[in-house]
Amino acid sequence: MGIIARLATVVTALAGSSIAAPVSATTQYCDEPTGVCYSEITVGVAPITWRIAIPAVEEGPFDVLLQIVAPKTVGWTGIAWGGGMLYNPISLGWANGNSTIPASRFATAHIQPEIYDSATHTVLKGSTVNATHWTLTTLCKGCSTWVHNGGSRETLDPGATAASFAFAASATPPVDPNDSWSPIGIHSEHGIMEIDLAAARSDQFDTWVGQLTL
Repeated sequence: MGIIARLATVVTALAGSSIAAPVSATTQYCDEPTGVCYSEITVGVAPITWRIAIPAVEEGPFDVLLQIVAPKTVGWTGIAWGGGMLYNPISLGWANGNSTIPASRFATAHIQPEIYDSATHTVLKGSTVNATHWTLTTLCKGCSTWVHNGGSRETLDPGATAASFAFAASATPPVDPNDSWSPIGIHSEHGIMEIDLAAARSDQFDTWVGQLTL
């Protein structure tokens, strides 16, 4: 399919009446080599594992450690931090050869989300591609707060035990997997998941970020 045709079928809604009840089976995962502990949830057909760690703070905004583990059959996947497609940061990830790529987007309508400069992602150690899966480990600055439609500022609650996030995925890679600004095609699955942010907090957060920095 050509680029023009692919851009004509860009991302639609992550949220809506077709989405099932939120998945909320959050557990704790601690990576043995680094000691980093995340709140973890595995969702979707693939399935895809999402891991989040945050500082031991009482209120936002705050930086976020995000790790995505996905089968190589996943061309791209993304998490919307406000629980729906529109008016909140979207963190995307995909494999590019032997490396992984993060990207920041923001959607104001059910069309291709725009590049979002207010959230930045740094690729960290633990970002790998093997024979079956790819892993993206990234530090996001700007994912925990955003300006919603109408100008109100929203901020994640670090004490939330069931924070709502939207996710989406597609088997089709971005148009140019080498480019974090690349357009993406429409998702093949999407839904809502609930993650325990309170359990994701740690006073070791800054130490972990230092250990993971390339």
